[in-house]
Amino acid sequence: MFFLNCLYFHVPEEHGIIKTDVIRVIVGLKEVLDVLGSIDFVKAAHVLEGEFYDRVMKEEGSVKECAFGMPFVNRALEEVCKRTVSLCLFTSGNFEDVTEHIMILEDAHGNIVGHDVPKCMADDFKDNEDIIWLSEDFALYTSANLFKANMVMLPNNAKFIGENEGVKDPVMLYPATTTDILLKEHFGVSVNERIWTAILAFDIL
Repeated sequence: MFFLNCLYFHVPEEHGIIKTDVIRVIVGLKEVLDVLGSIDFVKAAHVLEGEFYDRVMKEEGSVKECAFGMPFVNRALEEVCKRTVSLCLFTSGNFEDVTEHIMILEDAHGNIVGHDVPKCMADDFKDNEDIIWLSEDFALYTSANLFKANMVMLPNNAKFIGENEGVKDPVMLYPATTTDILLKEHFGVSVNERIWTAILAFDIL
């Protein structure tokens, strides 16, 4: 099921908007929803707008620490909030293989001292003696100074839509567990079902 209910969609403060922009956004949204509707594993797409949009962004922004107590910075959320349109997607699969870092560890000076290792990069790191594996897919450099280090989530650049679909700068965010539950309960998706949640945000050309 796909929903085009964006009468009160989010507009970042730096965006000016007039009536013709509203029409343009609605037309652009229909094109994006048509694309999403053609993807087998996308089960539903909902426009996030109004007060519920604010609730979702607030909940996602409330996560300040990782599971092991390290400060957490959500740059993916920062990018989502800069976009005019945000959609909640429920899927039974992944859009594309990850080819870039999504989680990085930054020291107090902003240097990257650790990061996730996507499958496509695994061979580049498997024999690297300058790293310690914190998990099967997260590498920490042996020279890292973890004093005042932050775990940072980066936006995932969405490559399955773009200018051909009338949008620019599309980014994906995979929400925290509490946000995931909030979205599923609001849209009537069982939290026990094997369904993944993503937030797709973009501007309309």
